[in-house]
Amino acid sequence: PLLMVAMTCFVSVPKLSGGTNGDPSLNLIASAFLVMKTLEFSVRRMLDEMVYVPLDFESRFLGKEVIGVLGYRFGKSAASLALSALTSSFGTVGLRELSYFTTGAASLWLAAAWKLSALVPTRAEAEEAYEKMKKGS
Repeated sequence: PLLMVAMTCFVSVPKLSGGTNGDPSLNLIASAFLVMKTLEFSVRRMLDEMVYVPLDFESRFLGKEVIGVLGYRFGKSAASLALSALTSSFGTVGLRELSYFTTGAASLWLAAAWKLSALVPTRAEAEEAYEKMKKGS
């Protein structure tokens, strides 16, 4: 995620992006897209599966379906609606402005993920909780 944030920040800086009229070049946009898709399919898919490992079969099956339907598709639909609202409110929005929007959204996501990561138990805490649950049964 940090690499994707860095790429969107790089696209939003006019002097570094190297395009004409302040717009980023096609090579830079293609590189940012390549990095994003590579990380999405290599890292994110693996991490998605790791989240479900400690769950029992029923929770894993139901959780995958709910997150797959509501999370991913709702997120893409919400982003599409936000971009449509942005263009209808402000008229034609250039690539530079969209990269500012993307950088802001990625920064908010990073801050939220950082704060939520404090709620995830460490391996030792999870094993201790499991042992307490096992002894209690």
